[in-house]
Amino acid sequence: HTHIHTHAHTGVVPFRGIVMYATPMCYLYQQPADLYFVYRALYAQYCCRLHTVSSDQGDIIQLSRQFESLLQETHPQLYYHLLSLGAPPLKLVFNWIVFAFAGFLDVDQVLAVWDRVLAWDSLVIVPVTAAAILAFREKRLLECHTMEEVQEVLADASKVKVVLLLQLYLFSDTVARLQDDHAR
Repeated sequence: HTHIHTHAHTGVVPFRGIVMYATPMCYLYQQPADLYFVYRALYAQYCCRLHTVSSDQGDIIQLSRQFESLLQETHPQLYYHLLSLGAPPLKLVFNWIVFAFAGFLDVDQVLAVWDRVLAWDSLVIVPVTAAAILAFREKRLLECHTMEEVQEVLADASKVKVVLLLQLYLFSDTVARLQDDHAR
């Protein structure tokens, strides 16, 4: 008798695109063994949560909900404009979140996001970054009339600088308040 396994022995079912998590690290490590051990640790601690549904904090459902709530609260006009075009914001950024921006942003920018994930020991920065990118493109996105135009605006991520966008997104109210206080 041959026994056919219906699941992976490791408990991790490989999926299309799993290598995208390793690709940015290929720019950091010359030795395959070093790359493997860092990749394994990153995947086991964080990336596995990006494609699982569980009751634990930080799974893909919670991160998706955080993104939607954040964008709707901070940029409601953009949020509802995209919905009116048949371009739900979460649908636009879901793969960004699932792959933690690997394959979307330039490698140095992906690593900047991942550096913050490690520093904060949390994936919450991933949906915040997705909201910050949409906010950065808000003016152009509000000028769009079709889903294709929206996708075209979001296709070029070459000018995205994660740290700057996060600072602007997270602290723009504080900067505006400081500028108002200084003007008085």
